[in-house]
Amino acid sequence: MSKSVSEVPAIDLGDVIAPPIRASNLTRSIFHLASALFALALLHLLPSRAWLIGVSAAFAISAWTMEIARRRSPAVNDRLMALFSPVAHPHERHRVNSSTWYVSALLLLALVAPRPAAEVGVLVLGVADPAAGLVGRRFGRTRLVAGRSLEGSIGFVVAGALVAGGWLAATSTLPLPSLAVVAFAGALVGALAELGSTRLDDNFTIPLSVTAAVAVVQHLM
Repeated sequence: MSKSVSEVPAIDLGDVIAPPIRASNLTRSIFHLASALFALALLHLLPSRAWLIGVSAAFAISAWTMEIARRRSPAVNDRLMALFSPVAHPHERHRVNSSTWYVSALLLLALVAPRPAAEVGVLVLGVADPAAGLVGRRFGRTRLVAGRSLEGSIGFVVAGALVAGGWLAATSTLPLPSLAVVAFAGALVGALAELGSTRLDDNFTIPLSVTAAVAVVQHLM
């Protein structure tokens, strides 16, 4: 979320001015973090992978059911968009919303990922993605791809490495140098995944990419 609002102009569609795709939204950032903490609690506290798969599948099925319902019924779409208006971007009215992509990523993590790596994946998304947006909107000057900025991406890496390192320090037995390498690798890959998320939603790509990076680097160490 490292796009600067000033970098994304409104789109003139005749008499209609479409709002910026990624507006500054403190409520959405808080929701983003709360969702990550909830996912972290599931990953860390549920007693088995079977439980984790079952709960994640329930959320994913519910989310995709709502997506199908709002495609079939404009009235349902209007009600759901009104309900989630504090945290929804305008473009999500006609696209699969970010929360659906997020719970889909959680289901994939539940199915195949090592839990410790998945915990880092959801934390980096929940903390570093909003941090990148905040830094990008405030300080973003050097444009990269898809409206994102170098400053926002650096903010992503710094925030992601700090939160990943803190969580690993609290939950793993890795020595400090190895811990720092794992945390930095996860944060860097997450920032690259965000930059590359021009077609897929970054709420899907970031947790999967970070988890994969953390799992691979931990295995190598």
